[in-house]
Amino acid sequence: MKLPFIPEDAPFTGDQKSWLAGFLAGVQSARAMTDKQSVGKPEQAGLSAPVVNILYGTQTGNAEALAMDAASAATSRGFKPVVQGLDDVSMEAFAVMKSVIITIATYGEGEMPDNAGLFWEALTNSDMPKLPEMQFGVLALGDTGYDEFCQAGKLIDMRLEQLGAVRLVDRLDCDVDYEDIAEEWINKTIPLTSDAAPQKSVVEAPVKVEKSAWNRKNPYPATLSVNQLLSGSNSDKEIRHYEFDLADSGITYEAGDALNVMPINDPLLVEALLSRLSVEADLMIDGQDQPVGDLLTHKYEISTPSRNMIALIEERAEDEMLTHVVKHGDKETLADFLWGKDTLDLLNINPQVSFGIDEFIKLLKPLQHRAYSISSSPKAHPNSVHLTVASVRWRSEDRDHCGVCSTFLADRVETKSKAGIFVSPNKAFRVPANDDAPVIMVGPGTGVAPFRAFLEERQARQAAGKNWLFFGDQTKADDFIYQQQLTEMYDSGLLARFDTAFSRDQKDKVYVQHKMVEHGEELFKWLQTGAYFYVCGDATRMAKDVDKALADIVANQGAMSSDKATEYVNNLKREKRYLRDVY
Repeated sequence: MKLPFIPEDAPFTGDQKSWLAGFLAGVQSARAMTDKQSVGKPEQAGLSAPVVNILYGTQTGNAEALAMDAASAATSRGFKPVVQGLDDVSMEAFAVMKSVIITIATYGEGEMPDNAGLFWEALTNSDMPKLPEMQFGVLALGDTGYDEFCQAGKLIDMRLEQLGAVRLVDRLDCDVDYEDIAEEWINKTIPLTSDAAPQKSVVEAPVKVEKSAWNRKNPYPATLSVNQLLSGSNSDKEIRHYEFDLADSGITYEAGDALNVMPINDPLLVEALLSRLSVEADLMIDGQDQPVGDLLTHKYEISTPSRNMIALIEERAEDEMLTHVVKHGDKETLADFLWGKDTLDLLNINPQVSFGIDEFIKLLKPLQHRAYSISSSPKAHPNSVHLTVASVRWRSEDRDHCGVCSTFLADRVETKSKAGIFVSPNKAFRVPANDDAPVIMVGPGTGVAPFRAFLEERQARQAAGKNWLFFGDQTKADDFIYQQQLTEMYDSGLLARFDTAFSRDQKDKVYVQHKMVEHGEELFKWLQTGAYFYVCGDATRMAKDVDKALADIVANQGAMSSDKATEYVNNLKREKRYLRDVY
């Protein structure tokens, strides 16, 4: 159900408008609770089955996957799990929940994921009621490479305590290698969610969560069939198009999902580290089943230094600048100092700094997959999956540096050779189920990737809804990736509107947000007729600029105050009509 925009001249008083909006929001929340209960309806499970509410806040789908794991564990134990995204939960419904498990990922530098922002805003409101009857547990996902590790989970855990809710168990903060400890926490927590002994007989069947056989620990060895350079010879970037053959893997995906690639470290960096540590590649160390050279190549993150590595090097290097930025506690200053430096660069701050190889290995984090937005629709390419990736390269400290996975794909996975892959579903970033709905997409640079998939999907479905794409980069001559295909989509009418912004093709830089404002009147009309608004790309600057431009357009074209424009945009989010895939 969509919440309608209530115009200024509607025949309602301010109080009536507030009541109507609240009423409709309540209806929407109630319907969402009914429709999105992923497991066990009351008539199936029986009224005597203890209910556990499993709520998730996710940016890329990992926290949602853990929520489904928790639901499966709950059902198998005779509980009735109700699974919802945090953005589907009204505060009225949340306030009466008795047993709650929240799985939540931290996005960016300690931010709430997109589908938890409005929930958090309401939870921290001064009129939020106390929750003395609620018992809860928080499973937080994060990355210790960031200063605000698991901050979203920590904040929600603390706020629920402030509101008088009682913890079932201590919060679990998970680093990138989280699967095993998360499963253990779930299995420990679920039985605690009800004092009553659950009756398994009232549940018809346990929840079965369909999972792919291919995952981080067991990636599918896919053949790379295409590696094509998209950017021109004069571009400052190196953007490539990749296609992987799915063969008989059984891998399925949808437009909007992410493909994870398991990289192999640059052999030149491995060799340089071994030389710096004065260690032979074939050395075996206690507790490891592979020689050191293989460990550094396949098992550990050797490019980005861990926080523990940084701290220990600071202690030993006796470098005034490094000590100042570490001890000063200024995150931005430290980030500026570390920018462009890898583990070898830090070691070389003081050539006298030494590490035993056992000690060094313990300071490394596990080598992780890299997630990329899929740039193909399975309906258009049923046996393959496509990526659009910018190869990261830079020179610093008189050395060439390379992005771990982007240059692994570009340089070291030859066509017809294999790389490990697996899919992460992203149900929060999908083409509208309603084929008649208009779609507005903002995707500069490689941010166009999922929108290529969206357009192929809409074309294959013969969707009648209009499509509008905003694309931009530095120059039209060398950075207009997928130019031929996108132009053909425009010429055929698949793209009803296609606006480009090439920042360096004129004196004053022009970006996608400027094009949005330029066409603000038409954009607002599309929103008023039910358009979905999507953004993909850089979260630090572009996505924030686009968000501000959208709010300004709504305020100007809708003749609204800043507060009312913000509420209008928030309603788009509640209706799942403003969706982002940002990084």
